[in-house]
Amino acid sequence: MEASKFQLIALVLTICAVIFQLIGLASPYWISYDIIIFKINSGLWKTCSKVILTGNTECIDVELTDYDWFKAVRAMSILGFLVLVVAAIMTVLKLFVLKDMKPILFVAIGTAFAGVNVMFEEISVYAAKMNDLLIIDFDYHFAFAFSIIGMIAAIGAGAVMLVEIMKG
Repeated sequence: MEASKFQLIALVLTICAVIFQLIGLASPYWISYDIIIFKINSGLWKTCSKVILTGNTECIDVELTDYDWFKAVRAMSILGFLVLVVAAIMTVLKLFVLKDMKPILFVAIGTAFAGVNVMFEEISVYAAKMNDLLIIDFDYHFAFAFSIIGMIAAIGAGAVMLVEIMKG
């Protein structure tokens, strides 16, 4: 039995979701804002400040660990990444190793949508709480957007795998 186009598309989307979530998880560019002579970028793990006049950049660990919501966002971000890795592994298994085992496809679909759920919580909690926490104007940066794009790719992967089940 040859792998269907739907399964190959699902694999590509799942791998894209994993990569986007990894970039979002690791990068210190979830938000950015300017304070006097500093350009500040902050992520889940690091906050980096750049002196605009000299161009010197210094990064420190994020100091928001006193907030339970921030710990939850970090945990959900890691969990979302891990669940998407499992979805990718299950998709590879279904495509190349266990081709005739339909339950593997169900697990791949379930883990893709579980990753979507966790990532949606991560993104929405972070956005809501940062809007409450910061009294200055800030912009969401590319790592925040990459987590959203990863979530959308995971939705696409799960949907394509559902189409595979419906047609088969």
